[in-house]
Amino acid sequence: MYINKIHIQNYRNFNDFTMQFHKGLNVIVGPNNSGKTGLLYAINLLGNPSDVSVDDFNKNNILRYAELYMETAPSIVIEYNIRHRICEDDTTDESIIRLLPFLGIKEFEENRKEKDGIVEYNISAQVKAIYSLDAKFVEEYRKAVREEVKDFSDYVVVLRRFVDSHYSWCYTNGVSSTKADPKTATGVFEIRFIGAERTSEEVRKETKREIVSFTKDSENVAELDKFKNDVSGGLEQLLSPSISKLSSLFENENNAIGLKKGNVSISSAIRANFSLADAYITEVKDTKSGYTLPLQHNGLGYNNLINIFMLIKLTEIQKGRDFRILCLEEPEAHLHPAMQYKLFKYLRDLDQSDDLNQQIFVTTHSSNISAVAGIDNMFMLSYDRERETEDCRQQSLYEQFIDEKGETNKKDAKLHLTKFLDVTRSDMLFADKVILVEGIAEKLLMPLFMEICDCPYEDEHISIVEIGGKHFQYFVELFNGNAVKKKVLCFTDRDFKWIDFDVDPKLQSFSNYTNTMPTHITDLKNKFPINNLRICTQEIGGRTFEDELFLSNAENEDVIKTIFKKAVSDNVADFSEKYSFDLSKWEQNIEQMDGRSRKTIKKFFDAYNARMDTSRKATTQYERLIFAEIFLHYAKSKKGDVALELLTDESLFNKDGTSKLIVPKYIREGLEWLLK
Repeated sequence: MYINKIHIQNYRNFNDFTMQFHKGLNVIVGPNNSGKTGLLYAINLLGNPSDVSVDDFNKNNILRYAELYMETAPSIVIEYNIRHRICEDDTTDESIIRLLPFLGIKEFEENRKEKDGIVEYNISAQVKAIYSLDAKFVEEYRKAVREEVKDFSDYVVVLRRFVDSHYSWCYTNGVSSTKADPKTATGVFEIRFIGAERTSEEVRKETKREIVSFTKDSENVAELDKFKNDVSGGLEQLLSPSISKLSSLFENENNAIGLKKGNVSISSAIRANFSLADAYITEVKDTKSGYTLPLQHNGLGYNNLINIFMLIKLTEIQKGRDFRILCLEEPEAHLHPAMQYKLFKYLRDLDQSDDLNQQIFVTTHSSNISAVAGIDNMFMLSYDRERETEDCRQQSLYEQFIDEKGETNKKDAKLHLTKFLDVTRSDMLFADKVILVEGIAEKLLMPLFMEICDCPYEDEHISIVEIGGKHFQYFVELFNGNAVKKKVLCFTDRDFKWIDFDVDPKLQSFSNYTNTMPTHITDLKNKFPINNLRICTQEIGGRTFEDELFLSNAENEDVIKTIFKKAVSDNVADFSEKYSFDLSKWEQNIEQMDGRSRKTIKKFFDAYNARMDTSRKATTQYERLIFAEIFLHYAKSKKGDVALELLTDESLFNKDGTSKLIVPKYIREGLEWLLK
C-alpha cells in the first residue's frame, strides 16, 4: 500500500499542485524554497494532522483576499490517492481493512485480475482532507471581513483569529464524497516524519513501541508478571534493612493522625512496576576496545546514520509494515559525503529488490545522494514565478525518459546519464539554471566571466556542468520540454578546421567559417526546439574556447601576450616578447628559433601564405587568426592548466580587483539570455 498521487490546493507553496510517486524510494531535489519541505509536511498531515496556522495558507491566494475570500473563508484541500495490491485469498491483509472506507466500488471491480486461478485486485482509494472554517462561524467571518478589513494586514489579523479558533480538519472518501471518521482517515498510514534537526528520540519511540507490543502479547503477559514478581521479591530481600526501618517509622502510627477511623494503615513493600520499554536502550559500541557509550555521547554524523538505519530496519519485524511511510528531510545533515553515498546505495538496492517494506520520501540538497539514488527514483521540484498564478512544478525523471505508451524512447540518453550523472554533474538537478560546457577550462573560467558580465553566480543559483565532450543531447534530455522549465545554456565548440595539414594545408576563408555550422550543433537545435534552451558557439574566428578567448583579447597587447605565454614553449614565448604579434617579423627571424619550434611555427606561416582569402582588408584578421591557431596548438594538451594560470595571474587583474580579460562575445550573449 502506498501513496501514488497527491493533489494539494492552497497549502504553502502549492496553489493547485499534483504529483505522482513511486511505491518505494522517492528522492525529491530542487532549489531552495521550491516546495520540498512543504511537500513532506503535506504527506505527513495524512497521518499526523496538526493545527495549521495562517502562514500555511498559500500566500499568493491570501494576497488576493478581496477577490477570493470576502464571502468564503480560505480552505486547504489535500487529496491522497492510494494504491494497493491484494490477493483475494489473503485473509491477513490489514491494509485492505484500513482502506475500506475510501474505496470506489466501480474501480474495485474494474481492477480485478485472475491468473492461474489466483484472483488479485490492484485497487485504488482516495482520502480527501479539508482544513476549513466551521460552518457555524461563516457569518461571523463575513461580518468581521466587512467591518474590520481595510487592507491586507487587517485581513491577516482577522483570518488568524478564525484559523486559531474555528478551523478544523474533515475527511471524506474522495471517490464517493462520503464523510469519513477522522481517526479512520489518519490511521490509514503510520507516518514517521524525521526532520533535518533530528535526535535519537525518534528512534527511541519506534523501538519502545516494539517492546510495548511484545509486553501486551497474551503469550508473554503471564511470564512478564512472574518476572516482575520475582524481581520484586529479590529487591525486597536486598533492601530489607531499609524497609524494616521505614516500616517501624511509618507503620506503627497507632492512630496518632487518625487513620483508624478510615480502617487503613501504612504498609511498606517493593513493587517492580518499571516500564520494560524504557529499559531498552540503544548505545554505540567501539568495535576495537568493546566499550559502549550512550548515543548522545557519540558524534552527530554516526548517530544520524544509526537512527535512519534503525527506522528502516524496524519494518522487518513490525506487523503491518505494508502501511508505513517514512519522510526524511535532508538526511545528509551531519553525514560525511561518503556516508551519504553508502546509505543511499543501500536504500536503492533495497528498493530494487522490493525489500524496502515501506514508502520513503526524501528531500535533499546533496549531490552525493542524487548521484546514487537512481534516475527512476528522483523528482525535480521548482517554483514557477513566471506564471500569472505562481505555483510549484514537478518532474519525475523516470517519466522524462518514457513515451506516452510507457516505453523507454531515450534509452541511450538514460544509460549515459545513469553512468555519468556523478556527484559533480548531478548538481544541476538542484540549480535554477544550468550552464553546460565541454571541458574543464570553460568550467574553471566561467565564474570569472559571469562576474565580469554582472551575472551573479550564487544569487541566480546557476550550476556549471562540464560534460567532458559533445554529448550535450544526453544532458539536455533531462530538461527537454519538462515541467520545471529550467533554463539550459550550452557552450559548445564550433570545431571549424582552418587548416587541414594532411589534406590541404592552407588557411580557409572567413566566409567558409561563417557559413559552416558543425552537425552536432544543427542536430542539437533540430532535436530540441524548446524555449528554455540556448546553444552558443564561437563567432569571431575561434574554433574552440581557447582560441576565441585569445582573439577576443587581441586588442590589448599586454593581456594577449600573457595569455599566449601560458601555453607556448619558452622559445616561442621569447618571440612574442621581442616581436609582439607582427607576423612579418616572426618570418624574418624564424631561423633564431630552436629547430622543433621552428618546424611547428613554419607550418602555420606556410598555411597563412597559401590562404584562400588574400584580400588586404582581412590581412590583420588572418594574422591574428594564425597566432590564435599557434596558441591553440600548444594549449590543447593542457587546457585546464592554462585556465588555472589565467585565474591566478595577478597581472590580469586591475588594482581594484576587476579582471582585464574580455569575455568572448558568444559567452557574454549566452549569459545575457540566461539572466532574462
